[in-house]
Amino acid sequence: MTLATTAIATYKAPPNPSSPKTPTGSNSSRTNEECTGNEKTSLTVLAPVAYVGQTVSLQPTFAWFVPNSQSRDIEFSLDEYVNGKLRRVDTISMHSSPGIMTYSLANKQISLAAGQRYLWQVALLCNPNHPSEDLIASAEIEVVAIPPKLKNQISQTKEFWKRSDLYAEQGLWYDALAETLNNSTNKASVLNLLAELSQSEKEASRKATEPNRQQYLDQQVLRLQQIINAEQALK
Repeated sequence: MTLATTAIATYKAPPNPSSPKTPTGSNSSRTNEECTGNEKTSLTVLAPVAYVGQTVSLQPTFAWFVPNSQSRDIEFSLDEYVNGKLRRVDTISMHSSPGIMTYSLANKQISLAAGQRYLWQVALLCNPNHPSEDLIASAEIEVVAIPPKLKNQISQTKEFWKRSDLYAEQGLWYDALAETLNNSTNKASVLNLLAELSQSEKEASRKATEPNRQQYLDQQVLRLQQIINAEQALK
């Protein structure tokens, strides 16, 4: 799927990507109608779940999609893997709003560490009295060193869409998406990236050898396509 925009997104999965240590994705396949409202969409992280997404930023931006329903409390949490265990780094509660939501660690002046892997999660609190009914979506992120050539190219590039493409070509999903979300005058740029991510997850599904994992990735692909359709309808 390709959308008309200033540039053509060229996101590619990083070479030899790592597999998540913790199950990631969304539990919204068991749709809570009271919480989702719109059956065409569900709570979804806008990030790779077939493998660990990468960033060169120490204060990355995280993005997710909230279904079209009334505003509810939503909780963002971030944990760091330390000696095989998870240690809480950040948590924040906010009110949900339909569509794409974002959160940057720069908001709290929190910095991640290069070479480290983290698990981030968003939980839509559907019923405060029954946490088991919450909709939850999660993904893993890894902070990597920026290649010297890419660092030089980025420093010499003023157009956000060119910087986004440079990051995307290197498999740096979070940085590519942040560039488009921070300069979202051209909504098609964001939708192009989501379409590229959907294709990347589809390719991972084709290579999956376990039927359950293949089905799980197919569901993520479907969610991303539904989000693209929903966002296009708002244009």
